[in-house]
Amino acid sequence: MKLCVAICTRERPKMLRACLASVCAQTVPDWVQAEIVVVENHDRETSRHVAEEVAAETGWAIHYVLEPELGIPFARDRCGTFAESAGFDRVLYIDDDEIAHAGWLETMVEATRALPAEVHYGRVLYTWPPETPSWMVPEQVNKRPSGTVLTKAEGHNTLVETKVFRTRAAGGFGLHFDGSMRFTGGSDTDFFTRVHDAGGRIVWIPDALVEELVPVNRTTLRWQLNRTFRVAGNISRLHEKRVGRRKAALRSLLKGLGRIVGGTFLFIPAAASFAVSPEGGRRRAFKAAKQIASGLGSLAYLAGHQQQPYAKVDGG
Repeated sequence: MKLCVAICTRERPKMLRACLASVCAQTVPDWVQAEIVVVENHDRETSRHVAEEVAAETGWAIHYVLEPELGIPFARDRCGTFAESAGFDRVLYIDDDEIAHAGWLETMVEATRALPAEVHYGRVLYTWPPETPSWMVPEQVNKRPSGTVLTKAEGHNTLVETKVFRTRAAGGFGLHFDGSMRFTGGSDTDFFTRVHDAGGRIVWIPDALVEELVPVNRTTLRWQLNRTFRVAGNISRLHEKRVGRRKAALRSLLKGLGRIVGGTFLFIPAAASFAVSPEGGRRRAFKAAKQIASGLGSLAYLAGHQQQPYAKVDGG
């Protein structure tokens, strides 16, 4: 197998260096030829020196490519088209704010032999800052067995056969990330949903682990509820792309109202449990608030409201 490990970045040299170090420390099976591509989503080469220094230190072949069209869909798409045009069989995505656990790469590529598929989707563990309220930190339990067939995936730990990007005339799927979602989030879910709809197989590989440090600014109640609000709206828009505006609007209306009503009623047991366990009460109240925020996000979709949270870079 000729494998391209792909990292999208933008003005985050420290994170990129740590991510690259974790990738270069991976064990590569004898039957795999692995290289790395760093796609800088910028019109200036702000991180080339990082890629060149890590390549010199480790001996890995690291390609550095600029994608001046801002937005993660364009950067992820450039990774895929670069890998396909350069003759790689598969592209393995990892985000620049993630650290690959030992055995990550080997687990992913071995899965292609045991579980043939166009897409293999690994697991992300989240490390929360110590100041994060304990009631906000979710349980991280894998509830799906290895090999589970999925209908969608996300782009932060995903092994993709490059034929997905190849033109249909050349025997591929001819699919690309949607640039209209450049700053909204959800373009990866949309892309992999379309891979599934085109006949591609997506399988779950929970032992292929990467770890992501949650930035401090994302540990506030406001940020968490706003994210839930935004994701609900994005899901409605993805549904519209598949079934049309009318059906998506009806679904969003019913789900939005249902979640608001359900979340409101959840506050009752949350208040009752607070007297016995303040921690448990806060956790239940947080869950109720998120359900209401999700409902409001679905209704906001009906009004045409859409946020652009990824126009600004987090981290460094």
